[in-house]
Amino acid sequence: MLLVRSAGFAADVGRGVADGVTSTRRDPPAITPAVIAAGRERGYVPGPRIRTKEPDVPAYGFAHLRDRRPHPDIIAYLHRIQATLDPYGGRFLIHGAPTEVVEGAWQGSMVLIEFPGLAEARAWYTSPEYQEILPLRTDHIDGDVVLAEGVGPGYDPRERAAKLQAAAAAGDGELRAG
Repeated sequence: MLLVRSAGFAADVGRGVADGVTSTRRDPPAITPAVIAAGRERGYVPGPRIRTKEPDVPAYGFAHLRDRRPHPDIIAYLHRIQATLDPYGGRFLIHGAPTEVVEGAWQGSMVLIEFPGLAEARAWYTSPEYQEILPLRTDHIDGDVVLAEGVGPGYDPRERAAKLQAAAAAGDGELRAG
């Protein structure tokens, strides 16, 4: 998972903490859509720390955006973002739709973008094309963005429960993803 906290920044997230940016990853390798496509044809899933257990597991970019302020830069960002998603197979699933809070408190709006896999999501976020337009949003909207791998069609939460139960029995008090 890639976590980025934004509050009016314009920085390269691959360099760690700088100008209000927190990143949980190192610089990614140069991954282009052509490299991804060629690798997938051969059955490879490129990228560091990809722990896909099933082929073709989708990944998601999720943004929790707060304190939206109207600005011409936001309109420019919205006009340009789809062109940055297309080469990586990204598509909007949720984009600022009204929310119904059923637990806890929620302020702001959400955006959910689906990608064919985590490598494509990372490659999109770090692409020069997206990094070029990113400040158009981050200079005017505070929010958090995460990239996360989805689960495949055979996912069963009982298997996750069994792993957590085994970890607890072994004295590992930390709950871990996976």
